[in-house]
Amino acid sequence: MFDKLLRRLVKHNPAETDGDTVFADAADEQVEHVDAADDADEASESEQVDEAPLAPATPLSLTFICRETVVDRKQKVVGYEYMLRKNALQREQFSDPVQQHIDEQALLARLVEMDLARLLEYRYTFITLSAQVILRPVVERLPAEVCVLLIRADTFGETIDPNLIARIAHLRRAGYGFGLVVSENSMRFVDQLHNLFHYVVIDFSAPQPGALFKEALRGMRHWPETQVLIRDIGDIGVFSLCAKALKEHIGIHLFQGSFLTQHLPWQSDHVDAGRARIVALLKAIKQQSDTPVLVEGMRHDPLLLSRLLRYANSAAASPLSKVNSAERALAVMGREALYRLLTVLLYCSGDMSERDMAIMDTALIRARFAETLAGEHLSRVDSDNLFLVGMFSLLDVLLRVPPEEALPPLELAPEVMEALLGRSGRFACYLDLVIACEHGDQERIALCAAQCDVSEATVNACHMEAILWAQELARI
Repeated sequence: MFDKLLRRLVKHNPAETDGDTVFADAADEQVEHVDAADDADEASESEQVDEAPLAPATPLSLTFICRETVVDRKQKVVGYEYMLRKNALQREQFSDPVQQHIDEQALLARLVEMDLARLLEYRYTFITLSAQVILRPVVERLPAEVCVLLIRADTFGETIDPNLIARIAHLRRAGYGFGLVVSENSMRFVDQLHNLFHYVVIDFSAPQPGALFKEALRGMRHWPETQVLIRDIGDIGVFSLCAKALKEHIGIHLFQGSFLTQHLPWQSDHVDAGRARIVALLKAIKQQSDTPVLVEGMRHDPLLLSRLLRYANSAAASPLSKVNSAERALAVMGREALYRLLTVLLYCSGDMSERDMAIMDTALIRARFAETLAGEHLSRVDSDNLFLVGMFSLLDVLLRVPPEEALPPLELAPEVMEALLGRSGRFACYLDLVIACEHGDQERIALCAAQCDVSEATVNACHMEAILWAQELARI
C-alpha cells in the first residue's frame, strides 16, 4: 500500500523524478528470499512477542506527542514525524536502552489510541522505533497505508537478526513504508539492507552529519531505489545545500526540521495587493462595517471571492442551496466565520510557494490546537482569540516583515497582541504549549500544560484533532 500511494503521490510531483515511479520494486527479490523464513518464523515469532505485552506508559509528563513536519525538496508537506523527544541531542540525554524502549512503547501506545488512518491519503506518519520494538505485534495496530517505520540501525547489534529481516519483509508486504536511521557506526548496514528500505535517515543534530550525508550520497550510486530523509535541519541554508545535492538523484527525498519556520531576511518594502485587501476586510469586520461595505470589498478581488464561494458551498458551511454571490456567502457564513476564513486566506493570497503552504499548515494546526485546548476553561470569545493567536504566530515568517509591522494593521485584541509580541498575558501559555509540542521537550510541555490546566490526554487529543482539521480545511 505504501509503495502504491507514493507512486500516486509522484504523479502529483512530476518534477521529483525522471522515471515512471519513485520506488522501484527492487525489494521484491530480497523479500522473496526471506519469504520462506518469514512463513517458517511467523508462528514462533508471534508466540515469542505475544508473551511480552505492551509495557505501561511512562509518567504522563513524558508522554506528550510531539510532531515535526516532513517536506519534500520543494518544501511541500508530505507528512509528520511523531516522537517524544525531538532530536539526537535530546535523545542522548535518555540514551539508556531501557528508557528508550519505554519511550518507544509509550509513543506506540499513544499513537494506537489515536485514529491515524484519518490522516488522509497524502499525509504520512513517520515513527522511529528500535529493532526490538519492530518485532512486537502492536506495530501492526498502526494503519499500514499511512505509516513509515524508521528503524534505528544502532539497535541491530553486531549482526542482523534473520527474524528482523523476515519481519520487515512481512510488514512491507502489509503496506508499511520503512526507513533506516543510520550513524557513522551503522552506515554499513545500508549495503546489506537497502533493498528493504525506502529511506536512509540521517539525523543532522547528531555528530558529524555532513560526513554522513556525503557518505550517503556516494552510496546512493549503488542504492538507486533508496531515498534520503534528513532530520533536524535547523537552517534554511543547510536545507538548500542538501536539496541541491540530492537533485540529481531520482526520487522524493524528504526533509524535517525547524528550518520551515525560520525567519528569512525581511522584505518590508514588499506589499501583496491581495493580502492588503484581506487585511482591509478584516478591519471592516472588526469595526462592524455595514454589509454593502464588506460585499464591495469581496467583489474587488475575484480570486478571493471565488475562494469564499467555494468554502460557502462546501460541506463545512452546509448551505441549503447553491451560493453564487458575495451577499449570499456572507449570509450563509456569518461575520465570525468569514473573519476566521479570511485569516486563513491571508496565508494563501497571491502566488504561494510550497514553503508558504507548509507555513500555513503549521499555523492552522497551532490555531486549532490553541482554540480546542481552551475547552471549557475559557469563554467562546477567548477561544476565538486563541485561534487568532495561533493563526498569526507565523504571520511575520510568511510575510517576511517584523511582527511589529505585520500585526498592528489587523487591529487585534490587546490580549492577542500581548501573546504574539511579548509572550505575555493569559493567552501566552497556550501559545507556548502548542509550540512546545513542535520542539519535543517533554518537561517544557508538561510545565505549559500545567499552566493551562490541561491533562496529557487532552493535549494529545487536541493536537491530533488540530492536525486533522488543518488537513480537511486545506482541501477546500
